[in-house]
Amino acid sequence: MTPVAFLEITSAIMAPMWVELSFLVFFVLGFGFMRMDRFVRNHSKRNKKWTEQLQPRMFDARLRKTIEAEAASGKQEAVLKAWRVGRNSAPTPPELMELVVQALMDLEPEAAAGELMEHLRKHAVALGHSRIACGVLNIVARAGQIHTLENLWEFFQRDLHIKPTCQMYDILIAGFASVGDEKKVAKIFETLKESRMKLTARGYSLTIKGFLKNNMVDAVLKQLLAMNEQIIHIPPFAIVQFVRISCEANRAAETFRALTEASITLPPEAVSLLLEDCAKHRDLELAIRIEALAREVKQPLLCGAYDALLKLNTAVGNLHALDLFEEMQTAGIRISEGLCVGLLSRCAACKFLRFAEAIVKFCHARQGMTIAVYSALMKVYAYCSMFDKACDLYDQICADGLEPDAMMYGCLMKFSVECGRTKLSRELSERAPSLDIQNYMSLIRAAGRDRDVNRAFSVLERLRVSGVPLDIAAYNCVLDVCVSAGDMNRARELVAEIKNISTPDVITYNTLMKGYCSSNDIKGARALLKEMEEAGHRPNDVSFNCLLNACVSSSSGNFHDAWETIAMMEKAGVAVDHYTISIMMKALKKVRNQKDVSLVLQLLDRAGLDVCADEILLNTVLETCTRHRETRRLESILTTFMKSGLRPSLHTYGSLIKASAALKNLDQCWALWREM
Repeated sequence: MTPVAFLEITSAIMAPMWVELSFLVFFVLGFGFMRMDRFVRNHSKRNKKWTEQLQPRMFDARLRKTIEAEAASGKQEAVLKAWRVGRNSAPTPPELMELVVQALMDLEPEAAAGELMEHLRKHAVALGHSRIACGVLNIVARAGQIHTLENLWEFFQRDLHIKPTCQMYDILIAGFASVGDEKKVAKIFETLKESRMKLTARGYSLTIKGFLKNNMVDAVLKQLLAMNEQIIHIPPFAIVQFVRISCEANRAAETFRALTEASITLPPEAVSLLLEDCAKHRDLELAIRIEALAREVKQPLLCGAYDALLKLNTAVGNLHALDLFEEMQTAGIRISEGLCVGLLSRCAACKFLRFAEAIVKFCHARQGMTIAVYSALMKVYAYCSMFDKACDLYDQICADGLEPDAMMYGCLMKFSVECGRTKLSRELSERAPSLDIQNYMSLIRAAGRDRDVNRAFSVLERLRVSGVPLDIAAYNCVLDVCVSAGDMNRARELVAEIKNISTPDVITYNTLMKGYCSSNDIKGARALLKEMEEAGHRPNDVSFNCLLNACVSSSSGNFHDAWETIAMMEKAGVAVDHYTISIMMKALKKVRNQKDVSLVLQLLDRAGLDVCADEILLNTVLETCTRHRETRRLESILTTFMKSGLRPSLHTYGSLIKASAALKNLDQCWALWREM
């Protein structure tokens, strides 16, 4: 039977029942749809209920505001109290988590880890991600709680299954670096390398910051070189702070060499720090190298760098100081009065007059001179023994409408005495607002230069009635005037007066002895020496050398008395010094007795003095040995001189050339001549 025939037969049989069959089909379909709709509705309700159970509840808004407000006011106890009220009902929002962790680190660092882990574990769905982990680890690392940091690091990976990120590694390394744990930092580096991860620029910066905090010079240098090798930009602050701790550790030269070899550019602030350290240690050689490098890379020099370079170059009298000073003016860098005064003081020490005058010219052109600048310039002139020019400054000071202070008046009085302007010293004493003991003594010395004994006593009387405490030094100063003027009667009267009101000291006796010796009163000098011992004052080298000089300076050059004096000197335990030898050497010019020459040379050997340690002694010994043909000794002295490093004066060069000629050493004569 064909399919068509089958359909026809079936249709014919079912035709009377078509309506009933249609009703039955639609009834079944309707019932099926009704059951399906009920199933779908029930499933949606169950899914909604399950979703509602998974979704975390929101943290109480009131508690959130309380935590934020209390944290802003620094009330950490209140922060923890509010958090503990709401932590069980809802997870802590990320923005509040850092505030809570900070409060825990401040108040309960030891118990913080356990409480945090419990809260994070309970709300793992909401809080178990790297953002929360980074925030928590960062606060703990900054608090220096390394043990807690390590526990949390393991907890995040083991319990919350958070995979470590580069940011998390950065924080962990920073924590270890902050406590100076270089070994653990190196271990993390190895872990990163094994995981084929690289430390970020921020990670390097945090590591360097931690090592800097602990003044770990070598560890910081290692990280800087690593950043440089990986072509990562090195923050200027890191280099500056590294240079700072290196200078504090007295490793400036080593640091400069390491950074320059790695071609790491030094910021201007680092250059200034290095140069300031050079100035502190007076290392001009290193400063020159640093300056040359800065100029080579066209790095601008800051005010501190110029300050250090000026101080170094001025201290040695280097003319480069003039160029630097001019460069500062051209660049518009502020030159303070304090810098000018400091540079002038350094000019005084090395007698750098040219630069001192350039500084003063600048001060005049800028805003005029001040007392401080004038005082420093006066010091320069004094060190250069230009006392007359120092005194001339007084007129300039008055012309500028300035008034010297008491100290300047005292210096001017002293300088006026040195250059013989005693009239000015008296004028200054009348204008000075007040005089101290040193000022009065300058006036007494001025009287001594004029050999005016009466004026010296007049100043002494003025000192008595001034109310300034009078000491033995002032009396000794007047006594020196009497001795210098040759008025021994007034000198003896003054010593008698001193004995009535005070006790003469060693200087008193030595000054009076100088008077006896100057008048060739050897007998009186010896008597005074005995009186000095009876008074309980032990004669010193000045006492014996003064008497010795008087013995050999007489017309006959009394060597017998001289040798007696030396015997007394040695018996008293006073060492023979270079003055003693020089006196005896000069005395040999008046004698031709070879025995005396031999005795003096033996005295030199016995004293064990270094001839080249004193230029006057060197000259006298060379002249004596040359005159008396002591060739072996001359050879020994010249050999010692060549090794001594002594910078001889013109007169000493002459003595050395004569000695070389006596030895018939023509080459050495020419060498000394060219050196001179």
